[in-house]
Amino acid sequence: MIAYSCLASALLAVGGMTNGVQIARTPVTNAEYAEFANATGHSVPRYWKNGIFPKGKDKHPVVWVSYDDALDYCAWLSEKDPTRAYRLPSEAEWEAAAGPSPREGFNFNAVVAKHCLKNPGQTVTFVHPRSRLNGKTAKLSDVLSVSSDGRVRGWVNHRDYTGFIYTDLFKRLGEDGGYTTPVDAYPDTKAACGALDMWGNCWEWTSTEIVARNGRERGEKVNAIKGGSWYAMKNSCRTDYKGEGRRPGGCYNTVGFRVAAVPKERK
Repeated sequence: MIAYSCLASALLAVGGMTNGVQIARTPVTNAEYAEFANATGHSVPRYWKNGIFPKGKDKHPVVWVSYDDALDYCAWLSEKDPTRAYRLPSEAEWEAAAGPSPREGFNFNAVVAKHCLKNPGQTVTFVHPRSRLNGKTAKLSDVLSVSSDGRVRGWVNHRDYTGFIYTDLFKRLGEDGGYTTPVDAYPDTKAACGALDMWGNCWEWTSTEIVARNGRERGEKVNAIKGGSWYAMKNSCRTDYKGEGRRPGGCYNTVGFRVAAVPKERK
């Protein structure tokens, strides 16, 4: 079976674009990336153990892949397909494919917090060396809470490193590739083009270069990322949220990618 037939999905037309661009129905999954890595010998994400993605995460989006890794994947697909050239979507193409943001039905940090709080009696230990509570243990429900409207309290506190993201539980989540969900976990939440999983779960690389306005990369020339992630606040997952980007050579447990395709020129 040739590679491009193993995409998680059909390619979908992006409305409003004149270049014939199509976009994949879902982000690239761990299983799909494994096929690429096995065929080419390409390195695999750091959360894979002994070259194998975590059990049960075959349909989860692959993360901890750099922009350059994503380009290598696209080049591999392009070699296999005689009719299409694969690449990453531009920010404008991604936004056109997504359309208006949904109010509900995607994986963001409130979903993660609620999941962790299902065991209300569990404890966590603060592990950041600069935390004023480093080495101390606390009841998770005293650290983290979610309001009825999906606002998360205690997720992050950069002033003294005492938020949830500075605990051993969060560290374990990150080492396993984050609290992602299957790319088809929210089938009722569809993009304008019919695609799934365009909001939350994992940020998606785009080919558009920007000067970041948010996060650690603020002021740097980076590649725009879109859609939010399991770590992000709901507001950051909106289609119209801009200014977020990452360094193309970096790998992040919140960032994956979705391929776009255009017709190959006939020779």
